[in-house]
Order: sequence, then structure tokens, then C-alpha cells
Amino acid sequence: MMSINISFGGATIKRPGAYSTVDSSGMVPVTPGSLKVLAVIGPSGTGATITPGTVAYFNDPKLAAAAVGEGELLEVMNVAWRHGADLIAVSAAAVTDPATAPTDAEWQAAIDLLQPEEVSGIIPITTQAAVWAKVDTHITLMSNTKNRKRRRAFYGHAAGTSIADIQAAAAAIPVERGLLATPCPLVADSTGNKVVKPGYYMAAAIAGIWAGQESQQPVTYKLVRFDGLEKIYIGQEIETLLEAHVCPIESVKNVGFRIVQGVTLSTSDDLTQSELSVSTLKDDMSANLESYFETKYVGTPTVNGIEVTIYNDLVSQIQGFQKNGWISGFVSDSIKVSRNGTVFTLEWEGIPTLPINNFLITSHFTLK
Repeated sequence: MMSINISFGGATIKRPGAYSTVDSSGMVPVTPGSLKVLAVIGPSGTGATITPGTVAYFNDPKLAAAAVGEGELLEVMNVAWRHGADLIAVSAAAVTDPATAPTDAEWQAAIDLLQPEEVSGIIPITTQAAVWAKVDTHITLMSNTKNRKRRRAFYGHAAGTSIADIQAAAAAIPVERGLLATPCPLVADSTGNKVVKPGYYMAAAIAGIWAGQESQQPVTYKLVRFDGLEKIYIGQEIETLLEAHVCPIESVKNVGFRIVQGVTLSTSDDLTQSELSVSTLKDDMSANLESYFETKYVGTPTVNGIEVTIYNDLVSQIQGFQKNGWISGFVSDSIKVSRNGTVFTLEWEGIPTLPINNFLITSHFTLK
């Protein structure tokens, strides 16, 4: 009996299946710079009927209100829905003492509940860096070559946090699968007073936009709907935040509040890591190829001429990426299919669709 023992993507593969990796070393940045299931993690609210320590799915705010109860969990879900989200998974933390926030162990248990779930984005209802680190560890684990459940997190800081502290928080998790939103939003209460909400409300807005549009669409310059911002950043502060790999929101006269640029927490100059839309496309294409070739071929015999059939299917998939707007082109000569025993290796090179981030305009005037 021959066992499988293949080294690929930094991991040893021991089970049949289709696995993919991305080589983006040829990416040279030219600028500084669908529907997906979201998940929220946190304690349920007042009057909740959802069982703590379980995961439940909702795409109806009324049903969600009856299940998760009144509180921040429901409010954050509503923010995501208002901005374009569809299906939202709730991982309700089991809180031993209802008068306090979940303990580290209770947070970890709620995070672990999402392991078998098919979610793309996670919004932790907390500003604690220690919990963010737990979420990041979970995301790294679930998104690796073996688990193939690619996901990312949307974080928000506490009210009153300085730019220096925001920079420090970003530096602590320099990963492409994380996004840190700033500033905190203002939300009008029942009496009309504007109240500062934690940054995860803003993170939920960005996550909702991201979840509700095609992957190649950037969140850059999309509007978020709140009653105000805790802090109005000036241009120099915005540049400082972008350099720290933080996703800032700005106030624009006669326009509203808009996302300056959809940047991830990655410190890389590689746009497939640092730009949210491009990083998402990378995930989508990898998952698409894995699913297609695994479903069609794994478990079938290696008949004569199968390499040609697989090659033609790979070309068709890549052409589909271009038709979908996921890539702007590909190198035909780069498409290769090779076989070694029971293992088929597929390679190709494409140009991912990039966002339009900048215009450099020079106007020349002369007197005749």
C-alpha cells in the first residue's frame, strides 16, 4: 500500500484532494497603495434565546433580534446588513458571569466554534488586543493549505484611542487577513444624542460592504452610514494611518463618510497582500480551482490523455476568471500540467484586477 506524503505550500499533504498556492513574487506595485458569509463573535444580548456556545445563521434581522437579544451583537449585525451583508453567522460566547465580558477561555471557545463553518469574514465584538490575537491565530490556522477555509477579520479599536496607539495595535498583527478600521462612529440614540460606538461598529460596516459586492470591487471610496465620526482626520493623519496599514474613514463635505482605502494590516508592498480586494481575489481563485479539480477528478482513474483534458479545463477556468473580471489577463505559455504518479501539478500566471487608487494630474497653462 502506497501512502501519500507530498510537500506543498509549506505543508505535508497526506490525503487526496486538490491544493493550491499563489506565487506573487512577480507583482510590482505601481501605486502606494459575491456575497460572502460573515460571522460575529461575542456575548448575546438581553432576552436572547440562542443557546450559548453554539453557532446560528441569520439573514433576517427580525429573526436575529428574537434570537440574539438586544445589545451590541445585534446592533453590529444590523450595521453589517445595512451596508450590504447577507448571511451572518453568530458564535455566541458562553459567559459565566453575565455582569462581565467573556473570559479568555470563553472567547477562545466561541472562536473555536467557527472552525467547521463556511464563513469568509469575522467581526469580533471586542477591542481587546488579546482577543484579536486569538482570532488571528484561528484565521491563520483555518486559511492554511491543509484546512482551506480561507477567512479574514475586521477589527475596531476602543473609543478615545490615539493615533499612536492605533499604530501600535496595527503593528501587533501585521497580517493580510486582518483589517483595522478607524475612527469610531457616532450613532444617534433614541433621544437624538450622538453616542460614540466602539470601532467594531465601523469594522462591521466595511465588512458588510466587502461581503455584499463582487470581490474585484474595492471598498475604497465606498460610503459608510453613520451619524458622525468620533474624530475627523486631516490629510496628514490619514497618510500616517495608511502608512501604518490601517483603514481610515474620512469626512467629505457634501458627500458623507467614506473609506479612504481598503488596506489590510499586511506590511508588504505586494498588492495581493496589502490591498483588500486583490487579496480577496487571490482567495477566490484558489478556492475555485481547488473545488473544480477536486470535484471533477479526484477519485477517477488516470486514463490515457488525461493531462490534455486537465490542461483544457485549466485554460477554461482561467478564461472564466478573466470573463468575471478577476484577472485582466494571463500568460498563455505559463499554463502547465504535469504528472508524477498520482499527483498532478498545475501552474499558471495571471494579472489580478487592481483597484484604481490614484490620478496624477498636471495642468500646464501658458499666455499667448
